[in-house]
Amino acid sequence: MKVLFQARPDFMKNPAGDTVQMVSTGQELKNLGVEVHLSADPNIDMSPYDLVHIFNITRIKESYMFFLNAQKQTKKIVISPIYWPPNAYFKREGASSNALAVWRHMQPMRARLVSECNLLLPNSIIEMDVLHQDFLKAAPFEVVPNGFPDSFIGATPQLFRKQFPNIPEEFVLCAARISSRKNQHWLAKICQELGLSLVLLGPINDPTYFKSVLAFSNVIHIGTLQGDLLASAYSAARSHALPSWFETPGLSSIEAGACGTVVISTDQGSPHEYFQDMALYVHPHDDMSLRTALKQSFDASPLPLMHHIHKYYPWSKVAKVTLDAYKTMVER
Repeated sequence: MKVLFQARPDFMKNPAGDTVQMVSTGQELKNLGVEVHLSADPNIDMSPYDLVHIFNITRIKESYMFFLNAQKQTKKIVISPIYWPPNAYFKREGASSNALAVWRHMQPMRARLVSECNLLLPNSIIEMDVLHQDFLKAAPFEVVPNGFPDSFIGATPQLFRKQFPNIPEEFVLCAARISSRKNQHWLAKICQELGLSLVLLGPINDPTYFKSVLAFSNVIHIGTLQGDLLASAYSAARSHALPSWFETPGLSSIEAGACGTVVISTDQGSPHEYFQDMALYVHPHDDMSLRTALKQSFDASPLPLMHHIHKYYPWSKVAKVTLDAYKTMVER
């Protein structure tokens, strides 16, 4: 089988969750014998491919162009929507006044992809529920969860401690791009009030926002880590906190849990479907919920969630579900 993956042109320059999902799925599909090519060309010749798989309808402009090209060439179209309505985020204090209007203006484009593709691969049942809620018609779907690298199983703190000997023994970790949607400023503020060190990993999306986060004296930013060093960083942390405005469900939460770290997650989006009662949840409007979760993380056991994630969410397993979905659709 030959599959074409398509995503926003800056998916490597500005990596985010969609980048990890696409690259990790592609690599594991190759291990299963699928030929996978990545392209951001909206006019690519699709004749060599059995299907095109488009990632992310949140940033719809490019995905819409890929979709039109695939339709023109009568190709089977699979879409990983990575969708969650950002209404609360756009209505927050300090948000751009026209952000929600721009989002709504683009909804007809999203609606066309959701209804006219051959197969939707939402990351959760609740994501599919939201798609049904926001759009009148939706294509057939198969839930394909997000995952973590199989190599993260058995991670230990040693590599991270050796590379970063000056990091405090006890710290809260947040691995995510630095942006207001990920809510690191709030996390830094509450951590400082509790006397906790906060280590941030990830690229800087918004330099002004980053500066405001770094103004807290308890914050350390050490850039982007990958592979074994990232797994070791998760393993070294007391807890991993991702108190975003919403997540589906947050790749770094899955990865941290897989490495045996207590997970503190937003309650907005699909985290609860993944982590059930094995994570600590916070509401992005509620200071007390974050204070409580950070305090409880010192006594919480990471083991139930770790075993749960190892069982259900390795990328190798996710790729098999993806391939089965492809085969079912192609044979229809």
